[in-house]
Amino acid sequence: MPSEEDIRNCNECGSPFLKERSSMLTVCPECSYQIYGYPNCDHEFENGICKHCLWNGNRSKYLEKRDSND
Repeated sequence: MPSEEDIRNCNECGSPFLKERSSMLTVCPECSYQIYGYPNCDHEFENGICKHCLWNGNRSKYLEKRDSND
């Protein structure tokens, strides 16, 4: 189990994530991919949480607005 210092909360969507799994220090792998174009995690969900990066499926307000305009 990761320690508390290994887990961050995403500044964009609020989801917890493992800092070692993201290209950005304050943004989860999903948001860093969707918003900034960095590599994403190959998510595998177990009980609603990715077992690789801990992303919980949250979406940022920015992404919700962007996708609703498509």
